[in-house]
Amino acid sequence: MPSRVVTVTLNYNQSKKFALLLLPSSQPDHDRDTILREARNKFRVKVSSVFLPGGITLSEGERLPQLVSQIWVAKGEPYAGPPGGADESSASFDAELVLIRCVLSAPVMWRWTIIMGLSGKSYLDDKAIEQLKLVGRLPGVLRVVGLPDLHPGSRFPIGCAIAAEGIWPALIGSDVGCGIALYELSARPKSTLNPTKLALALRGLEEPWAGDVSAWLSNYGITRVSAFDAGSLGTVGAGNHFAEICTVERIVDETVAVQLGVLADGLYLLVHTGSRGLGAFILSAETATNSNPYIEPESPHLPEYLNEHDYAVCWAVANRDLVAHRIQQCIMPSTPEGGPRLRLSKILDVTHNSVTKHALSIGDTTRDLWVHRKGAAPADQGIAPCPGSRGDFSWLLQPTGDGQNNARSLAHGAGRRYGRNVLHTGSKINKASLTNTDLGSVVICEDPDLLIEEQPEAYKDVACVVEDMEDNGICKGVVVLRPVVTYKVRRER
Repeated sequence: MPSRVVTVTLNYNQSKKFALLLLPSSQPDHDRDTILREARNKFRVKVSSVFLPGGITLSEGERLPQLVSQIWVAKGEPYAGPPGGADESSASFDAELVLIRCVLSAPVMWRWTIIMGLSGKSYLDDKAIEQLKLVGRLPGVLRVVGLPDLHPGSRFPIGCAIAAEGIWPALIGSDVGCGIALYELSARPKSTLNPTKLALALRGLEEPWAGDVSAWLSNYGITRVSAFDAGSLGTVGAGNHFAEICTVERIVDETVAVQLGVLADGLYLLVHTGSRGLGAFILSAETATNSNPYIEPESPHLPEYLNEHDYAVCWAVANRDLVAHRIQQCIMPSTPEGGPRLRLSKILDVTHNSVTKHALSIGDTTRDLWVHRKGAAPADQGIAPCPGSRGDFSWLLQPTGDGQNNARSLAHGAGRRYGRNVLHTGSKINKASLTNTDLGSVVICEDPDLLIEEQPEAYKDVACVVEDMEDNGICKGVVVLRPVVTYKVRRER
């Protein structure tokens, strides 16, 4: 059984609830015991019964139905939840494409769209949907798109694209320029790869790069100096960022793969990282100097902000390339340095935290709008990567359709299934088991908390995310990549 998250609600006080992770390793006949134990710890109440939606009692030893995502716990009092036998939280989204239109106080019609498959494919958190609705009510916003990787953020949802007349810097997030690049390490690797040996070779990546940072940045047209250049350029960073050595698991579209230069027996590198503090500094400075969080389309400040935004995006591209360069030097030390330039063949580089202008149809008119992508890959720049978790496959996607309903955007990955804090609750986890995946790959992550928070069970099934988008006609999968070594962080000794 796959891991799953359910919302546990206190029956007699339904304002109290929490998210509970049921791990695949737990026995199905222990579901009820696990729910009651965790509920007692969380609510500090001696609950003794579990209700399914509609008031059906979950008996001892009975498996929790797969489609149920909300349950109620009680001390012995009658069921007080919603009537009926369906889980209302999922039933309201039992559609391939949900379009909801609302009229604001101003005579403007805006549309927010959730792209997803039939119920049971990609899990959507209620909090993320509520955050999406709130974004849709912001001034100037005309379309909000939630993709199948949608999940809650601290203030705004992640895995969405927002089309507005002007620019909301906060909707792009603090890591301006974050994205994913794919490189070819070798066209013909050895027939047998040793993930452990490759992992041991990846050292020194946390230290500042010893090369000429200014010369490296000058290759990207960056001449200004920032406080982040010397210490952060060429590093992966924390959170969900990673560098992953991978092989081709399957080629779905041979023609597209040939055009990309992706070979069935090649060795490749995915790098997911951003502007390493520079983007956060730019957002912080913007917030401090501009009292209005929304930049009107005719504001003289808009080009000033875009100049800073584009700088962070370009810096992030240079950062991904330098991470790739350093990894190549680790595993292929005989490769000539060749000066401050990337010697690897870069196949693609996609930014998924940015704002760019696009023509979108709104009602009966076509308008040029600023599309904010907060964890959304552009669907107008060719092939886009869609990584899974460190224990899952990654996909290369070809955008399809006219890009209108999805604001010319695709999911940027699997998306979190539940928050980081949830993963630290419940039974003890064997951290050693998290450094080797079911796919035979090795994980380098020497931060104990991050190791738990970024475990494969934290993420949705990337195949479901891809299938939901394919079902809605916005992309098709062309290549599937298998992880060999995933690099997160190493504490050098």
